[in-house]
Amino acid sequence: MMRYLKLVNLVVLLTIVGTGFSQTVQEGRRFMHVQRHRAAKEHFQKMVDQNPTNAEFIYWLSQAYFDHEDPKGADAVLDKYMQGELGSNPLLLVAKGQAEIAKNKAADARQRFETAISLSKGKNVEVFNAIGKANLEKGGDAAYGIEKLKLATAIKGFKDPFTYIIMGDLYRGLMNGGEAVKAYENALMVDPKNPIARHKIGKIYLTQGAEQRDIFLGKFTDAVADDPAFTPALYDLYVFYFSRDVNKATQYFNEYKKYAEPGPALDYEEASLQFAAGDFKNAIVKADNLLQTQGANADTRLYRLKAYSFDKLGDSVQALANMETFFEKAKADQINPDNYVIAAMNAAKTKADPAKVDNYFSKAVEADTAQVNKIDLARRAADFFKKSGQLKLSADWFIKVMTIKPKPSNLDYYNAGLAFYNLQDFVKSDSLFTLYKTNYPKENVGYLWSFRSKRNIDTSMALGIAVPAAMELVQVTEVDKVKFKGQIIEASGYLANYFANMKTDYATSIQWFDKILEVDPTNADALKYKDILTKRLAAPAPKK
Repeated sequence: MMRYLKLVNLVVLLTIVGTGFSQTVQEGRRFMHVQRHRAAKEHFQKMVDQNPTNAEFIYWLSQAYFDHEDPKGADAVLDKYMQGELGSNPLLLVAKGQAEIAKNKAADARQRFETAISLSKGKNVEVFNAIGKANLEKGGDAAYGIEKLKLATAIKGFKDPFTYIIMGDLYRGLMNGGEAVKAYENALMVDPKNPIARHKIGKIYLTQGAEQRDIFLGKFTDAVADDPAFTPALYDLYVFYFSRDVNKATQYFNEYKKYAEPGPALDYEEASLQFAAGDFKNAIVKADNLLQTQGANADTRLYRLKAYSFDKLGDSVQALANMETFFEKAKADQINPDNYVIAAMNAAKTKADPAKVDNYFSKAVEADTAQVNKIDLARRAADFFKKSGQLKLSADWFIKVMTIKPKPSNLDYYNAGLAFYNLQDFVKSDSLFTLYKTNYPKENVGYLWSFRSKRNIDTSMALGIAVPAAMELVQVTEVDKVKFKGQIIEASGYLANYFANMKTDYATSIQWFDKILEVDPTNADALKYKDILTKRLAAPAPKK
């Protein structure tokens, strides 16, 4: 009986300890989920210090480094603790493979993944999850990761929402938003109150533009409802309202601040609220104070905050200088397309080299992932250069608009064609207006400007290349002789002149003057020259 009680007490003790460790791991993972990276590393380091042979603790300590974009730190952790039997632990083998992906050693990584699967007999969900997560690293194989995660979902008793969340992240890496949403929704089927999955669905809809506003805001607010301390959703709500409603932005920021990791990044966000409130001078003062007191640890985005504030105050020299400092110091994921637009505008105001302005606009288009935004940015660049008198750059940007759009509109053809016409590049303008005619054959605009372009190519009429274009123009404009009266007169006058002077075909020339008189019976030139040509036709032929 005593032995039985001891056995029961031992089982209870092991259960309590195991549960405690599990909860501790979950606590550390939660730090990672809410992007408290320093707290996560400190938390898991304490766990590993107390249990240096616990492979799960070591694995999650490495992941805390990976998630903080420090693969070298993660690799150092693995090298330190993967001694003895731990060197062949499946979970740690996968983590080591993750570090090798970061070193561009994809083949070595794949070998470790397959070894880990073999050692765990293909029945460990955590190992498959780790392989999926490892392939989220730059250079990872998303398709391979998805394949292994699907194997995890087939294991008996499977009920891990994170398998689907990682799968959704991999699909996002493949730019497959539809499958990503399905994966996140599957995670919610397993765990209906999972704020991570809900938030990630919202992020996908956020990339699709303002027309999806109700959906992504709904997902963000639902995530916060599920977990009021879920900082990623609170942050996205704060950012969304930043330039729309400063009161709401401040409200969400204050909630975010309660749970976010203290440090320079949080200080930057707080300073930027001065900009949102329209207090640009104070935003600059706060940014300067942080840059001075925090030194090398200060958030690089403070330079961008200063640049935008100087832009609002009309100081283009300081705006451009601070933006360029920001570009030098910032990480790629800190720069957004609008930053380049602000740089372009202020560079232009400082009379910088147009090529520099053009380069910033090009970087803005390149940085944006949404096609609709790329088109808008290219059109803004074209309009900007047009207004500033840089006609060649304007024309080139109108062409870029057409290149980006799957099906250019009639306005796109018109803007590009007219830009080259104004540059007196009539061959290029004619080619664009010919495309206008082809794609919009019932509209007169393409016919009109194609005719005018050809007329300017052949100013002497010697080639006669504008004649067919003029005839086409008359034909398409006769549907409304009142509306298109001027164009009929213009094209018919050209044809009358051509047949009289180039072909000495007075009869045909008179027919075209008659075409003018159909829409303008009192046209003095048409009456005058018709009379002259009629008399020439009536005069007896000269004797040989």
